[in-house]
Amino acid sequence: MIKSRVLTIQQILESENKFISKFSQKKILEFAGNAIAKYLEKNFKKQRIVFICGSGNNGNDGILASKFLNKKKIKNYTYEIKKEKKDEKQKKLKLLIEKSDLLVDCIFGTGLNRKISGIEKKIIDILNDSKKKIISIDIPSGINGDSGEKHSSAIGASLTIAMGFYKPAYFLLPSKKYCGKVVLLDLTLKVPKKCLPEINLINENFFKNKIPKFEIDINKYHKGHVLVIGGEMSGASRIVALAARKIGAGLSTLSVPEKYLKFYSGVEPGTILSEFNFDIFKNKSVLVIGPGLGKSFDRNLLIKILEVFNGPIVIDADAISIFKNKREFFYNCIKKKRNIVLTPHSGEFRRIFDYNLNNKINASINASKKINNTIILKGNDTVLAFPQNQVWLSNNSKNTLATAGTGDALCGIIAGLLAQNMEFKPAIVGSLWIQGQLSLSKKNVTVEDFLKFIPDVLLKLRK
Repeated sequence: MIKSRVLTIQQILESENKFISKFSQKKILEFAGNAIAKYLEKNFKKQRIVFICGSGNNGNDGILASKFLNKKKIKNYTYEIKKEKKDEKQKKLKLLIEKSDLLVDCIFGTGLNRKISGIEKKIIDILNDSKKKIISIDIPSGINGDSGEKHSSAIGASLTIAMGFYKPAYFLLPSKKYCGKVVLLDLTLKVPKKCLPEINLINENFFKNKIPKFEIDINKYHKGHVLVIGGEMSGASRIVALAARKIGAGLSTLSVPEKYLKFYSGVEPGTILSEFNFDIFKNKSVLVIGPGLGKSFDRNLLIKILEVFNGPIVIDADAISIFKNKREFFYNCIKKKRNIVLTPHSGEFRRIFDYNLNNKINASINASKKINNTIILKGNDTVLAFPQNQVWLSNNSKNTLATAGTGDALCGIIAGLLAQNMEFKPAIVGSLWIQGQLSLSKKNVTVEDFLKFIPDVLLKLRK
C-alpha cells in the first residue's frame, strides 16, 4: 500500500479487476468486509452500530462487515434499503437510528454518476438529520469520487474509511467537507502499470533530501538571487521578496518602474530596491512577477519581460489576469519557455482558461498541457499539475491560509528554493508542503506570522 498515491475511480477498477482475475469477486468483497469489521471492532466495539446498505458493492461490503462482527458477538443491525417494504422503510430506519450510537453509510460507492432522488434521498436526509456519528464506507454517499462534486444530496460523515486507495474526492472541495477524517485500509491491491494521470499526496519524502545544503565557505551569491518585479501595490511584492530570503535565497531585489517607486519607501532593509530596466536581469536566478503588479501595469512591458528573462519564472495574480483578452498570445508566449510556474486562484484561472473547474484535477492537467508548464491552482484544495500528467494534492493545509499575503509568500518560497538551485519539481512540491506546515497553527495568524515560522519548518525538515 502506497500511502501517498491517489487513484481515480477508473484506475481503482483496473486494480480491482486484476485482483478479481487472479482470485475472485467474492474474495475482494470478503477482504473489504473483513477489513471494515476489524476497524470497527478495534475502534467502536462498545457502540451500537447500524449498517445502512444499498444494492451495489458498497452495500455488500456493509453486509459482510456486519456478518463478521456477528461472528465476534459484536451486536449490530443491518438495514438493506432494497429489502424493506416501501411504506415501512423510513419508519424502521428511524427506529434503528434511535437505538444506535453509530451509523455506517454503505448506500452508494464511488461509482455513482447520477443525481439522487426518491427513497434514497429521503434516507440520506434522515441520516444527516439524526445528528448521530456517521462513518461512510469508501466515499460519503452522493459524492463523486473523482471530482468531489455533490450529486444533489450527500451524507455528511465524520469519518470516511478509504478502501484500498485514496480517492481524489477526499482532498477536493466541496467533497472534503463531507468526508471528515479519512482512514485508509489496506486491501493488498496493486497500483496499475502506466497509471495516468499519476496523482500523489504532497509529502516531504519526495523533496526533503533535495533541500539545498551549503558548505561553510559559501557567500550570499552562492544561494541565488531572486528578482521581484513590483507595481502599484507594494505590500504583495515586498512579501515575496522577504519570503524568498526567509527560505534561504542569498539576495532578493525588488525592481519597480519609476512611476511606482513612491509606493516602496518602507521596503525591508535586507531587500534591494531598484528602478526597473532590463539590465537588472543580469545574474538573477529566478523571476517573480504578478503580486502587487496592479491592473495599470503596461502589458507590452510585461510581455517583453516574460520573453527576455531566461531563468525560472513564477507568474501570479495580475500578471495572469492582464492577459484576459489575450489568451492565445499568453499561451504561445509561455509555451516557448521552461520552468514556468503559474499560481492562479480559481478566479484568475477562469480569466485565462476555459476548463470547467467542477473537476479541478482535469482542469489543471489540461491547463498545464496547454502552456506546457506548471500550474498551481490555489485554494483550500490546492491542485498542482505538471504537463507530464502528474498531479499533486494537498492534505496538510488549513483555513488559516485564508488571509492576505499567503499566496505572495508561496511565490517567494518557490522562488527562494529555485534560486538555491533546487531541482524544479521537488522545489514546487516542497513549497506547497512548507506552506501547508505554516498553516497548521490553531490560532488565526497573519502572513507576517507565517514568515516568522519558515526557519522552524526548515529546521524540522533538516533533522
